[in-house]
Amino acid sequence: MFAKPAIAPASAAKIDAEFSFPLFLAKMPVNVFKNIAGAVWNNVRAAKWAGGNGAFVPHIMAMNFTDHESAQLKAGAKRLGTSPFACFTYAAVKACEEVLGQKPQVCCNQASLQTRHYPVKGQGNERDFVGDWLIGAVTPVDDKYTLDEATKQYKAMMADLDEIGPITKKAVWAKAYGLVNAGAAGFEIMPAFNDNLHIMDRCLFMNNYGARTMPTESPFHTWNWNAPIWLGINTINVNGKTTTLVGSCMWGIEIVELLRDSMEVTLRGIMAKA
Repeated sequence: MFAKPAIAPASAAKIDAEFSFPLFLAKMPVNVFKNIAGAVWNNVRAAKWAGGNGAFVPHIMAMNFTDHESAQLKAGAKRLGTSPFACFTYAAVKACEEVLGQKPQVCCNQASLQTRHYPVKGQGNERDFVGDWLIGAVTPVDDKYTLDEATKQYKAMMADLDEIGPITKKAVWAKAYGLVNAGAAGFEIMPAFNDNLHIMDRCLFMNNYGARTMPTESPFHTWNWNAPIWLGINTINVNGKTTTLVGSCMWGIEIVELLRDSMEVTLRGIMAKA
């Protein structure tokens, strides 16, 4: 038997509160324009004559840590009063500054609402459910994006997800009333995605799955996937090992490698704090 989680009535009421559909529609032309403009620019920018890699195709590099390194990263983050999620976001933005000479304008943080707002009785820590609870929570990247700022953004986003604040509401509305309103992330790339998220243009696509476990008899070594648009970071900790891919469809493999290397230097510096 499959569990069929339904949204909690209190959560549904919060999502519907203060929602003006006419105002929502009024914002759509601006976001459609920005999304299409970003898509056109990135496809042009990817051409070699424009300084790109030759075509708008994915280039991906791995950054996989051992269980010992992963434990050091967690301990270093804790000592600095932050989280691995915030460390990865900070490291990615810092890498963009160092390598690209520019920062993303926003982070698209992939977040699941299942445990928060689609509860299952007696679920405990179980997360092995099939369903469509993913949203793209948008957080800004300020001019001075320090580790402290990344930590504040992370904590504010987590509280917003728990309480269904403005970030979560906007993400749910944009998904619900978009041309595509289901799936793992395809809905966010559509021109009619009506939030301040233009995924094809200066957007850090951040997907941190947190900690997971697999049976000890499993032949697991690493677990990797990536959503390489402007810049995509997909990271997960499985059985104590943090495995990450860094990818882009716009920047060539040499640039992606430099971005990955810059991130690794930053993260190893945090490990050293352990």
